[in-house]
This record gives sequence, C-alpha cells and structure tokens, in this order.
Amino acid sequence: GLAILMSLFELLEIDELQAAQGALRQGALYDLLERDESTDIRETMVEWLSKRFGIDAAQAQRVSHTATQLFKKIPPPTHTSDELALLQRKLIWASRLHEVGAHISHSDHNKHGAYVLDNADLPGFSMPELHRLSQLVLGHRGKLRKLEDNLLNANFVHQLFALRLAVILCHARRDPDLKGFDLSQHDQPAQGFTIITRKGWDALWPQSAHLLREECIAWQKTPWAVTFNSL
Repeated sequence: GLAILMSLFELLEIDELQAAQGALRQGALYDLLERDESTDIRETMVEWLSKRFGIDAAQAQRVSHTATQLFKKIPPPTHTSDELALLQRKLIWASRLHEVGAHISHSDHNKHGAYVLDNADLPGFSMPELHRLSQLVLGHRGKLRKLEDNLLNANFVHQLFALRLAVILCHARRDPDLKGFDLSQHDQPAQGFTIITRKGWDALWPQSAHLLREECIAWQKTPWAVTFNSL
C-alpha cells in the first residue's frame, strides 16, 4: 500500500495528503441505522449549513411548513408510508435550504444554492442525495427547462411542485392563507395538477393569484399540466 501511494505521489506530483473526515464505510453505516429526526446527522448538517449561510430561519420554516402541507395533498402514487415520509423529509430539507445561495448573491440565488449543495461535504448525505437537494433548490423558481431530465421522475416532480407553490404563497415572507386553497392531481388526459381556490381568494391575494397563473404557464412546456381553478 505504501509503495502504491509513493508511486502515485511521484506520478501525479503530489506534495501533501490530508485525511478526510468522512468515508464510504461511514455512509454505509448511517444507511444501516434506522434514522429519525433526533438521530439523523443529516438534520444536524442542514441546520449547520443554514446557520453558515445566514438563512432567514423564519422564512425557511414558513416555506418548509407550507410545502409539507401541500405535498400531503398530492402524494406520489404507489408508495409506502415510510417511503412517503422519506420523500417529505427531503422536501423539508430542500425547503429549509432553498435560500442558501442568497448569501452569495440575491440574483440567481437558486443557481448559487444548487452549486453549494452539489459541492458541499456534508456527513450523512450521499452524493445522489445532495444532488437531488441541489436540483430542488435550483428549480424552486424560474424556468423548468433546466430540469428537463428530472421531470421524468414523478417523485421529484411532486416534491418540486409543492416547493415552488410554497415559495409563491410565502413570497410576502408571512404565513400564507391556505383556507380555501387546495390541490388535486390527475393522470388523464395528461398527468399533472390542478390548483383550486375558493371564491374571492384571488381577490384577497391578487399577487399570489398572479404568480400561480404564471406558474401554470411555466409548466406548459413540460410533460406535466398545471391548471388554476378559482371557484
């Protein structure tokens, strides 16, 4: 082993080697453990990253709570309760970190946030998990063309749709009015969702209603149809 390492140093002209804190075996052990919110190191890492990048904790909690409520209205089909719980937990993490890039620049902060998560070294998270979070953060606002491949994954779409709506409904950085606000999902004639509001809701919240109609337009060039229905 030493001979191989010395050869690599010479061949690649390496001067110094530093030991990493994480290792594949640690990730494997974490996955073997039955993790919950109190013992899951990923929860600790999300909290650490939030503080490290100065995320507005109140807004993060607001978006997280709203996204969770919306996700429960449109759960992906054919999943066990444990699988749905895991999808929901990952949605919560993405919601809490959706503004992580704002510390770098408010302009295109979703792109900066995605870059941070794709390049972060967070114990407990596998690389595919971090990439999924990065793609949710990337897609929480703006056009959807950049997520074309991910939109073939129904789990991702349900998470993303809940997150995007939560960000819209919390745009004023206060608790949204979800009374009379509902969602439904459909498979025919095309897979997608319908946003349903009670009579007069869009008059009370005109900016939110405008953004929701814009959201419907954003999904038009995807395999998923989104409609807005004000009763």
